[in-house]
Amino acid sequence: MTPISGSPQSGYYQPLKPGRGRLLVPLTVIVVVLVIASTVIAVVKLTGNSDGGTPVADTSDRSVVAPTTTAAVPPTTSTPTDGPAVDPKAQAAAVDAVLDASISSRKKLNDAIDLVNKCSFLDKAIGDMQTVGTERQSQIDSVSKFDLSGIPEGEQVRAALKEALGFSLAADKSFVPWGQAELSSGCNGGGDGYYDEAQRQSKNATDAKNRFLGVWNPVASRYGLRTRSSNDI
Repeated sequence: MTPISGSPQSGYYQPLKPGRGRLLVPLTVIVVVLVIASTVIAVVKLTGNSDGGTPVADTSDRSVVAPTTTAAVPPTTSTPTDGPAVDPKAQAAAVDAVLDASISSRKKLNDAIDLVNKCSFLDKAIGDMQTVGTERQSQIDSVSKFDLSGIPEGEQVRAALKEALGFSLAADKSFVPWGQAELSSGCNGGGDGYYDEAQRQSKNATDAKNRFLGVWNPVASRYGLRTRSSNDI
């Protein structure tokens, strides 16, 4: 450049170095582009929105692992089914059926005793007594296996009935040798000791039946079954 007037003045104008102005502009543009790009990337990371919609800020704390949805739901509980539902009326009816069977056994035994006392049909009488013993044992075994869990007094009923049936079985086991002694002697005695023991066990059975009925009759009445006397067992 040439000054407007006068001779050139040393140090007043320093010519620009060639090319410097051209470099400054592109570098500035690059920096601006990088800043914009960094800003866009940061926004995308924050919002997770890449479809161009309205960005929504992500306010979750990524340093904490969120619990799974199942942990927030209380576990489902279920009642185990170990078998059919307890029916106390059906359980009481099973006991009542044994009492009916016991009546049949008792009648059969009394009829056999009557035959021996009359000294008639002794073989049949002894056979019936032996059958009664088998029936009594079967009744005791049945009562032992019954499920009486639905009856509040269930175990009392079981124990009292087994005791009564047990004394009846003991009486029957003494009546059999008494009948056999009568048969072998031609009805001339010889079995009196067996007879006396049978009568003693029969009395024990009657007392046990009355104790049983003290527990059983309220149960029978509760479940619509008939109440009984000692002669009805």
